[in-house]
Amino acid sequence: MASQTDTPFTEEVPRLLKARGMSVRALAATIGISDSHLSRVLRRADYKTPSPDLTRRVALALELPPDYFPEFREAYVVEQIKSDPELRNDLYIRLGRKQGRRTS
Repeated sequence: MASQTDTPFTEEVPRLLKARGMSVRALAATIGISDSHLSRVLRRADYKTPSPDLTRRVALALELPPDYFPEFREAYVVEQIKSDPELRNDLYIRLGRKQGRRTS
């Protein structure tokens, strides 16, 4: 099995559950949240999105690496960029060059 996926959490979790013969209710109980909350996140109902903590907990419950889902990795990158001005500026310059934009 792949160590990471680029498939969004809301698409990948149902596939993983089906492959394991596991229900949303069973997964929710395993990670200690309500099945209705997990179901709303998976359906993207009421503007629910998966938090980095939720993606990590689901990955671990399914015996996957904590950074399996792209949402977890994205949140990590954003946090690093927010907390490191030098990294933010370097990345901005690199992306600007890649896009052919003037950065200064």
